[in-house]
Amino acid sequence: MGVGCALLPWLPSESARAACSGVSGPKRVFILVWANGMLGGGDSWATTGPDFTLPDQMASLEPCRQDLILMDGLDYKFIRDMPGSGERSAVACFPGMLTGAFYATLSSATSADVAGGISIDQYLGAKLQASGYPGLRSLNLAVQAQVGAASLSWRAAGVPVRPNQDPFAVFSKLFGSSAQPPLDEILAMRRSVLDHVAGELDRFTARVGGTEDRRRVAVHLQNVRDLEQRLAQQQVAAAAPACAPPDLGPMVGVRENKNFELITKLQIDLSVAALAADATRVVVLQLGDQGDAQIVLTSLGLSPGGPNPANAVAGDVNSIYAIARTNGPLKVKIDTWFMSQVSYAIGGLKGALDGAGTLLDNTVFLAMNNMRTGLRETTGVPAIMAGGCGGYFKTGRSLALTNTPHNGVLVALANAMGFPTPTFGEAIYGGELAALRG
Repeated sequence: MGVGCALLPWLPSESARAACSGVSGPKRVFILVWANGMLGGGDSWATTGPDFTLPDQMASLEPCRQDLILMDGLDYKFIRDMPGSGERSAVACFPGMLTGAFYATLSSATSADVAGGISIDQYLGAKLQASGYPGLRSLNLAVQAQVGAASLSWRAAGVPVRPNQDPFAVFSKLFGSSAQPPLDEILAMRRSVLDHVAGELDRFTARVGGTEDRRRVAVHLQNVRDLEQRLAQQQVAAAAPACAPPDLGPMVGVRENKNFELITKLQIDLSVAALAADATRVVVLQLGDQGDAQIVLTSLGLSPGGPNPANAVAGDVNSIYAIARTNGPLKVKIDTWFMSQVSYAIGGLKGALDGAGTLLDNTVFLAMNNMRTGLRETTGVPAIMAGGCGGYFKTGRSLALTNTPHNGVLVALANAMGFPTPTFGEAIYGGELAALRG
């Protein structure tokens, strides 16, 4: 079909196995990571139990509270226990957040630290492909991650996976084909990627099982069209005369950071679209990196240079760590914005039809940070999970955890996806965090 399966959603009528087993759709994982703490303003977090109360900075999560598992108190034990580590700060956590393993190489420059094992996204992607899944092993995306910063995903010890920071390139990869012009040429001609396969899509739609399947195909294709049009509008707005494509390197890089919020939403939309189309079943999206990546949130009135550009450590808005130490109310506003992106991603998953339910029903979404409040704590770190992954997790709860290695969450992701895994990373940290299942 030219663009292949990436343009089409998973349909319940496509798999007799799924129908017989009662599975409403394939299971998926979506991991969202950012740095410098989830909590500001007095270290506030949700109360504990099924009737938890959300603090103001997490209010955007209220509409999806029954889909959540809030975890307060994970420990990045690997960063303290590994030989030679000493008291490494949380800024050194990135290479091990998704591996749970001691580093193969420790460096005086934390950006040069090398992970000592495979990350959970690559582990799951490899398992999926070995079981016959034909899609991408994983979709690894980022927004303004600095070149040379420590990697988050690893194909193996010492083999990093570099995230794609260009939403236009991601769209072309997911919904383009080698037989058609590049996306920028299509947009310049005001033609849609869907137009190139209109006849084939019409014939496919006529063949699918029933009215419900046809409706799902129509809704999904409209979502792809809408996303393409948003990218086209942004490209035209950023382009020079004659619709020349913009220089996306500076646009999404550390040299030009005013578009951080815009690109974040586009990357979230692309993540959801890729999962809905079953183009991949594993997504990792990284917002910035452990070095701050000079994130600037223009909606909060922030700008490059900060309130005190002569002294970046004292208060430059490019350093969220500095803000956590010097400006509590502003840190709360920053945390509130990041929580709104978590809510936006969960809402996108919940709004996409999948099998007999929604994409969120069949997905486990995990939001992680490398610190607690932003003051470089590696213990008591919060995390947010959403979605039952086909009923594996019991949602609608807030958990208070103590002395809990984060490895147990990584093990739970693998088990939920149907790949029994006794331990992940360092075996000394045990197995699955059982509390996630209720």
